[in-house]
Amino acid sequence: MNIAMASLSAQLAIYALAWLLMGLTFQLRRKVAILWSAAWFSGAVCALLVFVSGTFSAFSLDLAVNTLAICCFLLIQQGMDVFTRQRSPRWVFVFVLTGLLLIEGLRQAGPAWILWQVALFTLIACYPLAATLARMAVWLRHERKSSFGMVALIVSPLVVTMALFLVRLLLVVRGTTPDTVQFSQGSDFDVIATMLFLLMLGGFNFSLATIFLGGTIERLRTMSETDQLTGLNNRRVMMRRLEEEHARFLRSGHRYGLISLDLDHFKQVNDTYGHGVGDQVLRAVADVLKRCQRNTDTLARMGGEEFMLLAPLTEEAGAMIQAQRICRVVGETDLHTDAGSLRITTSIGVAIVLATDTSVKTVMTRSDAALYRAKVAGRNRVELAHSAP
Repeated sequence: MNIAMASLSAQLAIYALAWLLMGLTFQLRRKVAILWSAAWFSGAVCALLVFVSGTFSAFSLDLAVNTLAICCFLLIQQGMDVFTRQRSPRWVFVFVLTGLLLIEGLRQAGPAWILWQVALFTLIACYPLAATLARMAVWLRHERKSSFGMVALIVSPLVVTMALFLVRLLLVVRGTTPDTVQFSQGSDFDVIATMLFLLMLGGFNFSLATIFLGGTIERLRTMSETDQLTGLNNRRVMMRRLEEEHARFLRSGHRYGLISLDLDHFKQVNDTYGHGVGDQVLRAVADVLKRCQRNTDTLARMGGEEFMLLAPLTEEAGAMIQAQRICRVVGETDLHTDAGSLRITTSIGVAIVLATDTSVKTVMTRSDAALYRAKVAGRNRVELAHSAP
């Protein structure tokens, strides 16, 4: 049992160091990685205490081992809570602390209470593991690309760990191994369970790493495609969607509309009220535009006070109606800012893809030309692009 505990302690220490390095490297998930690093460090110290059990009194050893083991599971759950942006109720920590004290009190009461010790420890150990499993299920449901094999690999270590605790409780209930509560003694079941746990740790850390790195990559992808001020798509997304829609037009002949918008006299807002209020105006206008788009449309902030809306499967009449509605709604909406309610108008250029448009660039050029004519004609209006810029 001592050899198994020494191996377990060393393995957990390696995992703790690896997660700490990941936390220092991946700044986006730093808190998650540090919590999981602390979890494995707690587990490593727990196994180390069992390994050097002869140095401590029975009271200090069992209480410390139980506390560190539960802390390991709770810290894993806390890391998953942070990752999935959820929060555990505070009563959980009170429940765990009370349970640990009760376990030690029952141990001091004598071997007649060993069943209750094991039952209570199993309960407070399985709760954070089950909560972690539930958080994983949420992530897997969101990550629809996960295969069955990946799902099994991610959840099986938690399921097996909880199963080991429940089997251990069942053995004590049946009186098969009455000493299993004393890890320092090392019953046959404890030795087998520890070795199995060593094997499962690799899979469990792979599960956490998969979620950690997958979430980090997804967050980086979202950041690279999102305008940080308004929350709309950015220019990169719009250009990709335009290329996709234009390719479909060339294949099938399904036309699309491109609506370019520019806020009128926006520079005056910044000069009069400051850039902070200007940013609030941009966010408020973005919210208005979201309400005016269809589910199939792509809306993006192209830069500054310029926005663009891609309307697939749209003809000239439909695009003009949508653009005129946007122009009217933006101009009639009170935009709430720190400087009070403001109003702003927008000039809009509309272009419908034509057979002569050999590329996205020509469609955008015609849309920009129509926008410029709307500005010259007095602003707060919609102009339809000509067949040639």
